[in-house]
Amino acid sequence: MSLYSNGTIKSVIIDPTHYRANVRASFKLDGERIYKSDLKLANVGLTIANAANDNVYNKLAGAGALIKRISLLDGKTELDSCNECHRYYGFEQLLDRNAGNESRNRYLNHNSQGLRTSEQDKKAVNLKPAAKLAVTAAATPQALLDVRDFLPLLRNMNSLDTSKTFMNLRLEVEFETDAKLLSSDVEHAVTTLEPVLLCDVIEDPNVIAAMQKQMPNMIQFNKIEHDVVNVPAAAADGSAVTAAVQTVSKKVRGFDNKRVGRLLAAKAYSNANKSKTADAVDDVGNLGSIAGYDEVFNIRVNGKNLLTRKGNDKAPNQRLAMVVDAYGDMASYFGSNLISIKQNDALVTDGVKKTGRLDYFGIVVNDEINDLQFSYDRTSLATANDNAAKQQVKTNAAIDIHLYAEVAKTLTINPNGYNVAYV
Repeated sequence: MSLYSNGTIKSVIIDPTHYRANVRASFKLDGERIYKSDLKLANVGLTIANAANDNVYNKLAGAGALIKRISLLDGKTELDSCNECHRYYGFEQLLDRNAGNESRNRYLNHNSQGLRTSEQDKKAVNLKPAAKLAVTAAATPQALLDVRDFLPLLRNMNSLDTSKTFMNLRLEVEFETDAKLLSSDVEHAVTTLEPVLLCDVIEDPNVIAAMQKQMPNMIQFNKIEHDVVNVPAAAADGSAVTAAVQTVSKKVRGFDNKRVGRLLAAKAYSNANKSKTADAVDDVGNLGSIAGYDEVFNIRVNGKNLLTRKGNDKAPNQRLAMVVDAYGDMASYFGSNLISIKQNDALVTDGVKKTGRLDYFGIVVNDEINDLQFSYDRTSLATANDNAAKQQVKTNAAIDIHLYAEVAKTLTINPNGYNVAYV
């Protein structure tokens, strides 16, 4: 008989043991229990000082943009964690089907993805606008986030045993403080709501004993680890420059001596103010991946280039195809990975601001890293070029390339405890 149908499992709501608005929340999972691994963060959200500006959550990650870092710990031992996880979470929204974003994620995490062709003007448009932030907690939209989307270990485990194995288990959540990443407008201050943790637990000693006998001795999972490569400005804002190729090649040390599966690159302005116009954040702002001009990526692993010739041949759609090959289908739209496209406003609602916001690079590495070299070329545009006022900022500005690697780890459980190690 199912554990759910016979009443063995019950649902509990855990309040934070420590909470500081806009900073962090900490949850303790204790007791002689077994917790199911499908943990959920509920009541995740923001209130706003003045709701007159019709502010909504970040259009890519929704309320997931609030989570900058999350970690699962047993005492001082880290079981799994993710840094800068809101950027990766935003990318994960694109891996869902367009219909899934429109009919499910829009209500669970309050993102603004999921486009449909309007019957009136034939544009790609959000037919179900996201809920707007409000002044009070009762009126503002609150999100339900699956912790497994941030911590892959939980997807590879069925349960967490706090009666025998993880006796000092807690979940730590750190909030993003940059308002430009949180919502669509920075005119008014926002404040985080106090979240709660939703858990399914088993407390029956007989069932716990039976489940402990069936637990695997070793669990393999891919931790999402983060590093960043900085690309300096090609020219000062507004300066008259000749179109020129900028080449950056840097060693990445964050994944040394680790086995990496897939590697994702997301590009963001080093100066996040470039992602907004006045107080209004331009579409997904600095949480997506901005497009550049004539970009070429390559990865050199242990002295060998993963891509032939110099790299990806300056082709945005070839780069998109590589991401799809590595991560699966993406819910994209016309112009999302291009630096500029003629009359995109006639094809996509608010098309100018949506253009070039979701241009990722992804590749399968599947190797142990002893030496990783990341190379990136782009062409900076001159002020004399057509449409230079808009495009020069994109091609000349300093950017940070956020790298997210799937790093292989194991959790080994034995009679004397457990061990978490890199493969």
